Amino acid sequence: MRRSPIEELPPEPEFDVEVPRRRIGGHKLGFVLVTLALVFVAYVVLRVIGIETLEALVAAMALTPYVAAFGLVLGLLCVLLRRRVVGFTVLLLAIALGTLLVPRLLSEEQPSVDGERLRIMTINLYAGRADPNTVVRLVREQQVNVLIMPELTQNADAALERLGLSKQLPNRVYDEDSTGSGTGVLSKFPLRQVSLMDESTLAQPSMVVDLPGSDDIELTAVHIQPGVRTNTAATWRKELADLPRPAERVRILAGDFNASFDHAAFRAVLDRGYADAAESRGDGLSATWSNWPLGPPVTIDHILIDDRCAFGSYAVLDVPGTDHKALVSEVILP
Repeated sequence: MRRSPIEELPPEPEFDVEVPRRRIGGHKLGFVLVTLALVFVAYVVLRVIGIETLEALVAAMALTPYVAAFGLVLGLLCVLLRRRVVGFTVLLLAIALGTLLVPRLLSEEQPSVDGERLRIMTINLYAGRADPNTVVRLVREQQVNVLIMPELTQNADAALERLGLSKQLPNRVYDEDSTGSGTGVLSKFPLRQVSLMDESTLAQPSMVVDLPGSDDIELTAVHIQPGVRTNTAATWRKELADLPRPAERVRILAGDFNASFDHAAFRAVLDRGYADAAESRGDGLSATWSNWPLGPPVTIDHILIDDRCAFGSYAVLDVPGTDHKALVSEVILP
């Protein structure tokens, strides 16, 4: 019996039709990238406006160099993963943030002055833990004329005295205690303590430095209350605002400001008519404090001078035992 043509056709093959699945992992990654981008944008806005009302913001602003680098990496990652709008936005903001850092790497033009030269050193002793032998050695090698020591304790004072520091710098204005809230100043030249501002949380003595054959200058040993501890941001801002302004007599501010160039409160101090040694010499990104895991390296110690003066040199030096570095600068007076 002949089969019909229809019956002779082979059966149609069966295919498994797979329904496309949603890329759940891709959506999660996109959400993470967008969230990080929004946080980065918010940070840039806060940095530009200069909002530092909370302790967390005070701490965050000091990290601007790291945040700028993070923004570049985040922007490139977004572009590579085809989140181009987000990526290019982040990249542009990261570049803008980075431009704020560039001046710190460039030496500034300084006044043409040829007056008395004064070598100043400041070192936070970390509640007296700094190695006294290194401090005395640096004073001798760097030919320091004036030494500022925040967090000077009675034990640290005794150790420095035994090593003969007072023979190199015989004049002093000391406000020492056992807790580390004191500050000491030693000088080759006579000192006369004066009052230039209201009392602060930590000792910040001011004095007249009697220079031979030149007009006297005024010096304030700075140690600002850290603004990153609970309920300290307002005090931190006030103490920075209370620092002496330039006057007829040349003024110098040196010590532990607990503030960086990325803090609006510190930039306001500079805007009054002061120049920073690190920024003037193109070394503004050299960290002066680090205490892992509590915080990464940041620049919070400074030597500021009346902008009628000039800086002849600037160096950041290691001192064992303390979480701060020593700053040494030669100041040239008008």
